[in-house]
Amino acid sequence: MDGLRHTSANDTTERIAMLRYLMIVGIVILHVPPYVPIAEVGSGLFDQIKAFFQNAAFRATVPVLTVISGYLLFRSGLDQRWRKLASKKIRTIVVPFLVFNLGLLAVAYGMQRWFGIAASYQLTPFDARTWLDAAFGLTRSPINYPLNFLRDLIAVMMLAPLMGVLLRKAPWPGLVLVIVVFYNNMDSMFVLRDVMPIMFYIGGLAAVRGWNLQALDRLAWPCLGLFVLACMAIVHLKIANTNYFRFVAPFLIWPAMALLSNTALGRWLRSQSSYSFFIFVAHAPVLLVLAMVYKKLGDGVPYIVFWAGAPLVIVVALTATYRIFMWCFPTAFSAVIGVRAGTEQPGNVPRLSDEIGGIAKR
Repeated sequence: MDGLRHTSANDTTERIAMLRYLMIVGIVILHVPPYVPIAEVGSGLFDQIKAFFQNAAFRATVPVLTVISGYLLFRSGLDQRWRKLASKKIRTIVVPFLVFNLGLLAVAYGMQRWFGIAASYQLTPFDARTWLDAAFGLTRSPINYPLNFLRDLIAVMMLAPLMGVLLRKAPWPGLVLVIVVFYNNMDSMFVLRDVMPIMFYIGGLAAVRGWNLQALDRLAWPCLGLFVLACMAIVHLKIANTNYFRFVAPFLIWPAMALLSNTALGRWLRSQSSYSFFIFVAHAPVLLVLAMVYKKLGDGVPYIVFWAGAPLVIVVALTATYRIFMWCFPTAFSAVIGVRAGTEQPGNVPRLSDEIGGIAKR
């Protein structure tokens, strides 16, 4: 029995590591401009492939990462230790959010003021509400737009102690309450993505209720097939509202990842997981620069080359940057990206949480 638990815990840790990297790379692909609404997607083969990934498949990235976040937090019981929860999340989420968002804000302001280069926010002349939104994402996405995930995750973490009470005292009525409140946007602008608190709570259910996370592994191929069919249906039928897909996708993707267990690709994905968070927080500025360069080149480079090449350039460049910074400035760089110096070394499977590492001992 202990051996079974050890195997299950290891599989969960390794699968989270694989998903962590795969989903972050998916987010990079998702953000390659220009965004084309599903209703305007062309009928050409490339248009359909691009829509498959950008309008469907990688729309599952945030729900998957949110479920994982909820699972890890509530599995550790961190919601019952408020001070430790606050301390840890300030270090691992708030500090990186501020560093990478305020840094881009300063650069964008300088580019607008001295070079007249437009950004997603008009920062000159000064307007307090615009600056507060750009800096902290109070009512809409911050200027480093992918960090709206961190912005919403901070808000959800503030609710974790209350959710923890519901999960342990009234788990299913609690789920209904969370769905009613957030899916109907009763929280107004507290959480910008209404799906996130629901998926976070579901991750908590999996942890607190002790769900068997390998239960659907025997259906890995059917789950993968259903996921692909759902993505194809979204593109073919031009479905704009993908909320229902986002609710279901994590339950298809998780067992499908069992297909990569004990494979060379799976081991490689796990080995790259350490770079995931840095790629996530830093990819938008690099993508902006690449888009500006591509625009300057005009028709000299086919768009398909930019669309396929930009994510590859970003991942390779930021992976190299991570290695250099972690080698030269390990303490400072670790603080900036919210990890403890020496805990996430290149090439190692990261210890995603102290709690996951200890599951096998229980």
